[in-house]
Amino acid sequence: MSIKCRKCGFENPPNFKFCGNCGEKLAETEVAPKFEGLALLHITASIYLIVSLIFNAVVQASPAFITPYVLSALLGLYAGYRFYQAKTSKHLIVISAIAIILGLASTLSLFLIGLGIRGVIGPAWTIFLINAWTLWKARKKL
Repeated sequence: MSIKCRKCGFENPPNFKFCGNCGEKLAETEVAPKFEGLALLHITASIYLIVSLIFNAVVQASPAFITPYVLSALLGLYAGYRFYQAKTSKHLIVISAIAIILGLASTLSLFLIGLGIRGVIGPAWTIFLINAWTLWKARKKL
């Protein structure tokens, strides 16, 4: 990303300290922190929930799973997109936390049901635990 000189408008390479055209000291640009890891965790978890809604008969059979899966997936996609854009706010943290809680509760209960019936339901809830931990670690920067 080039740095535009405030004095003459010349586009300078990002490593320049002074304008290559007029010699003016270039302003240091502040790089907004991106939360790509948190964004990717939200998006991955949301995609998992959407795939489960499409292919998992247990999830499809119960409104107790459908509702939190859909809400968590939609909120997670929104939060992931906003975190990737480095747009943060207290409102976004709440949305992120709700997506994580809904996803964790529904996938963990599905996992426990799967253990009881000896199903082949994997531990997807771990994605939400990792997501919660990542959100917790990044909370001061958000």
